[in-house]
Amino acid sequence: MRIAAMSSFIPDLRIDAGEVVQAAGGRAIDARVFRQLFGMDSVAALPADMSIRQAFLRLLSDMALSVPPVNEPAVDTLVYVHAFPVQHADGIDFPRELCRSHPALSQVERCYEVNQHNCGSGFWGMSLAKSLLDCGVAKRVMLLIGDSFSQFPLGQRYIPGCTMMGDAFVALVVDNLPGGCQIERLHLQHHPEFHGGLFGHEQQNRDFFAAHHHMVMDALQAVAFDTHSRQVILPHNINKLSWMNFARSFPETGACLNLDLLPEIGHCCATDPFLLLQRYFDSQALPGEETEAEDIALLSIGSGAYVGACHVHFSDQGERV
Repeated sequence: MRIAAMSSFIPDLRIDAGEVVQAAGGRAIDARVFRQLFGMDSVAALPADMSIRQAFLRLLSDMALSVPPVNEPAVDTLVYVHAFPVQHADGIDFPRELCRSHPALSQVERCYEVNQHNCGSGFWGMSLAKSLLDCGVAKRVMLLIGDSFSQFPLGQRYIPGCTMMGDAFVALVVDNLPGGCQIERLHLQHHPEFHGGLFGHEQQNRDFFAAHHHMVMDALQAVAFDTHSRQVILPHNINKLSWMNFARSFPETGACLNLDLLPEIGHCCATDPFLLLQRYFDSQALPGEETEAEDIALLSIGSGAYVGACHVHFSDQGERV
């Protein structure tokens, strides 16, 4: 499955991590400890005058997809992906509203929504897109991925002893054409013994974090990750401490992790690996110049033990995204 186009939007607004902790009832010392242990200085947030709808419309405009490339299909299917099923409790048909709002989606024939797999939801969305493409129902699929906590009280961004939620959004267009950037070995798994997720009891949460490292390694093995082939891992940004502990247990694999966005924007739920992928695309050399890494593993172990991973490979045919 080819990535035909991609765009990301991280709002400019930053909220200090200490402010979030204190809004949740924590003390100043709790904020300092959280910042030091979990490696988050601030979180990205939508400004008060920008809605989720406006954020996605900005993404669509950035992609300049109103006119599809010559001899390539238009987007005919939309998949709206968010980690938590609380974004539009007012009952609005959000995907259809987006299709009515932007010419890039004017030829969309069907809409889907994926929102039950927490931070792994992006991978479940990609799996749905792949199924639609493989069976011929769709020719080109747009995935719009992202959550926002800006409509909730500030303290709701904070999960004590775990993480802090930021806002960020990704648009991903995929098809089955050859060349370019290919998504391969898409891997999904769920461990139902950890179904309680954020609402699990204390022992269940301890068991989940104890099993986290092995779930990561199993997922990387499923997508044929190889520490000796110049690969990089673009993970969900649950927190710095979890990945530091992972790197102590698996130092060669841990050295491949990219956590560059974590301190500045926090944990952006379903979008973390894709935000890092966009940054990777943006940092690459110009066509014809040598690059450092050509193979990437994307990975998320979401709350409730929803595991998603894939291998991203740059084909010799076609241009980069």
